[in-house]
Amino acid sequence: MQFLRDLHDKADPLFQKGGPLQKLYPLWEAHDTAMFTPGHVTRTAPHVRDGMDLKRMMITVVIALQPCVLFALYNTGFQAMNAMAQGATPLDT
Repeated sequence: MQFLRDLHDKADPLFQKGGPLQKLYPLWEAHDTAMFTPGHVTRTAPHVRDGMDLKRMMITVVIALQPCVLFALYNTGFQAMNAMAQGATPLDT
């Protein structure tokens, strides 16, 4: 795992401000957070301290939503084709 961390740290300046890939920084940060625990922690008392940060928890929500989205896309196309097979035009009102 240290090998991956070293490789990741070596590529980090490419994505920082002024680097050639700075426009891809949000993707880089998302990948960094998903692969490794962030270096910053909460210092104040009212926050719950656990092993998961918000980005890591929300990525599980995104993964859980993928089957729903794929089925919705399939079903929308299926219903549209079914309606057109029965004689509807694409912009029939």
